[in-house]
Amino acid sequence: MREAAGNKCEKCGAPNGEYISRGTGFAVGTYMLMHGQVHCAETGEYKGMARGSEYPTRGLVRIILTVAHLDHQPENCARSNLRAWCQRCHLRYDAKHHAANSAATRRSRKAAGDLFARAAREKGGG
Repeated sequence: MREAAGNKCEKCGAPNGEYISRGTGFAVGTYMLMHGQVHCAETGEYKGMARGSEYPTRGLVRIILTVAHLDHQPENCARSNLRAWCQRCHLRYDAKHHAANSAATRRSRKAAGDLFARAAREKGGG
């Protein structure tokens, strides 16, 4: 996957294994490579050069390419369903899916808790 993607995020173009600075303030929505090239954090489009001292950031982040399953089904490994994305792009893509899973987990825990409380009451525990 990494080779097929040119060892870069297929969404934002961030290079695998390299350290980048993600912009804040007026530079939000961009990232800067170590040699000063600034790119759009959504598309990877080159935006120009910047000096580190002029580029507002919270620090360095190491890019690790991950494999995203577009349909959220890990067993579906068809190339058309896979993307090599950096951790930021992958997490953003999966955000709604993760939120739905978290909500379902919380609901199921709440329901299981209710069942145990009812069983204890019926048994004479309260």
